[in-house]
Amino acid sequence: MEFLLRPDPYIQAYRKDLEELSELLAAFGYDVEPYKDSSLPLFYNLTPDLRQSVAQTLHSYVGALRAELTSTEYNNERFVLQFLFRIGQAPNPELHGILKNERFIQIYNRDNLQIFRSLACYERCSFTLEQLTSRTWFELWERDNLFYMAFTGMAHKMLDVMRFTCFNFDFPFHRVTEIDSASKYSFQYKLKTVCGLTRQNQIQSALLIEDWQF
Repeated sequence: MEFLLRPDPYIQAYRKDLEELSELLAAFGYDVEPYKDSSLPLFYNLTPDLRQSVAQTLHSYVGALRAELTSTEYNNERFVLQFLFRIGQAPNPELHGILKNERFIQIYNRDNLQIFRSLACYERCSFTLEQLTSRTWFELWERDNLFYMAFTGMAHKMLDVMRFTCFNFDFPFHRVTEIDSASKYSFQYKLKTVCGLTRQNQIQSALLIEDWQF
């Protein structure tokens, strides 16, 4: 295939990290395939800059989860903060104390790509790890148009804000369904809180605290 002929300095490291992440998740009891195709076509569809960013943040995620595996007990808050430390993004001060009792946490970068998910989010997941890290949130899940427009508008609005704190939301539960996944899982989803994450006082990503029911 054509993309196999194109050299990429991050492809081998990215593939290796996908495979290691799949093994780490198995150690925690989650069966998640690293990819469908070892040539990683979804990754190659990203721009070179995005491939670099995705590969680097995945490496940090794997490192943070590996550290959790060696700890005596998995700690959600520590996992999040360890990941943020590794990617050089400052946690919002309001986050301290909020994360401890939350199970469903995801982080998205400015390109709407997921760079972090707590272990509970793998309980209802039949995507490959390549899909999760190389596709935007609106390519991963189908939802009612009303919520799709609301979430899209919110994402664009927050990118325009130089600095924002934690916002609490009162969105109702609504059904989301996986797109192009192995099992096309469907579940009830509710967004509870969004917190800005910064580097050098610039918003780099957003942390979402959610509730899932299935």
